[in-house]
Amino acid sequence: MTDKEILELGDRRYQAMTSSNWIALEALLHPDLIYTHSSGVADTRASWLESMKSGKTRYKSARCLERKVRMLGDVALVTGKADFEAEVGGEARSIKLAFLEAWAKTPQGWKFVAWQATPRPA
Repeated sequence: MTDKEILELGDRRYQAMTSSNWIALEALLHPDLIYTHSSGVADTRASWLESMKSGKTRYKSARCLERKVRMLGDVALVTGKADFEAEVGGEARSIKLAFLEAWAKTPQGWKFVAWQATPRPA
């Protein structure tokens, strides 16, 4: 897997999130996904999907900057910055983050297994 291919997987994930394409999104997710928001709240795969499917969280757009991939055997770590436009609990939010995302090679292909974000100064 090349750096470019890992970044393309991330782009597919963001596209699926912002277009509410749950089938495409679920296909990219590892069963053991841990998604830690910039608030410090952590979701499992099931709770993160439920938050989006229920409409509690709606990602309207995602723009990634300065992404860098580090390949460590069967794990790819991506660091970077992201700007999200979202609606959380009915409230519009502009979210600027620094993040670490992890992808793991599985028998079913590369899967999104972890996200850790922190707020970025404006």
